[in-house]
Amino acid sequence: MRKILLVNDDGYSSDALLALEKELAPYGEVYVVAPKGARSGSGMALTIVNHVEIEKRHEHLYIVDATPADCVSFALTSLPIKFDLTVSGINYGHNLTYDVMHSGTCGACAESLFYGVPAIAFSGEKNVVPSAKLVSQALDYIFNHDLLSLDYFLNVNFPIDVDNAKGIKFTKLDFRNDSRWFEYDEKSNIATPKRIIGNKCGIGDGDVETVKDGYISITPLMKSFFSIDLYERIKKDKNL
Repeated sequence: MRKILLVNDDGYSSDALLALEKELAPYGEVYVVAPKGARSGSGMALTIVNHVEIEKRHEHLYIVDATPADCVSFALTSLPIKFDLTVSGINYGHNLTYDVMHSGTCGACAESLFYGVPAIAFSGEKNVVPSAKLVSQALDYIFNHDLLSLDYFLNVNFPIDVDNAKGIKFTKLDFRNDSRWFEYDEKSNIATPKRIIGNKCGIGDGDVETVKDGYISITPLMKSFFSIDLYERIKKDKNL
């Protein structure tokens, strides 16, 4: 039976994680190794110096007082289990365009690839728990098309209207003209993060437009910032 590691960045008690756990049960034996509390926006952050506290509730639930990437690292190196797949989510909020660079949900998947275990990230918006009903559709598509790989992980985003999802599209990472800044109050010495979500300004078959149009988006994402194609292009253009 397939051994599945389940992690998230919203904490072990997240209703969306529990809903995903139920949907994963027909696909294998699920082990939850999740953060003690919300760790959204932690990316691939790791605990390097301090120790990490682990609470074992039972054989299939470990609570880790650390980041999602720490959860993956702990599970894949310290538990006596040979995992076949890491699944992360369901995240509260889409992970589209460059959101993936900050996402703890996606960071957990990237960390999994370094340990030789393929990974899938799931994210939704607004109707996050109900979006779990689309998990089996996405998983069947992934398995039927043999999409799991150690060269990339799969970033799955569900449309808002989960009851009328139109299907699945294999997509590219799109771009948006978002704005982000801090509002700094010098009197209180408090800076409050602000953000305005912009419009897509990218490419055809992009993840942003696909989800907006009511489809499940599946995007392959690399585990490294390095691109051999980019390297070769710069080397050629600059005569290096």
